[in-house]
Amino acid sequence: MLDRFGDKWSLLVLLILGKNETLRFNELNKAIGSDISQKMLTVTLRTLEADGFLKRTIYAEVPPRVEYTITDLGKSLFPLIDK
Repeated sequence: MLDRFGDKWSLLVLLILGKNETLRFNELNKAIGSDISQKMLTVTLRTLEADGFLKRTIYAEVPPRVEYTITDLGKSLFPLIDK
């Protein structure tokens, strides 16, 4: 558990999505600020998705639209991390 949330970005991503529910990649990147690289944000989002805290939805459009939504599992952590 500590290994998952001990990194710098996972908690911040969960907090931002916990308050906004659904965001696109660039919206999330802007909400975090300029401190995170696109690669690090991508790795963080993929890890949180693999662990079941986020849901990634891809829309078949040109250009492709991708949205990230916090899952019920992610929401269950929100009261514990937002103190």
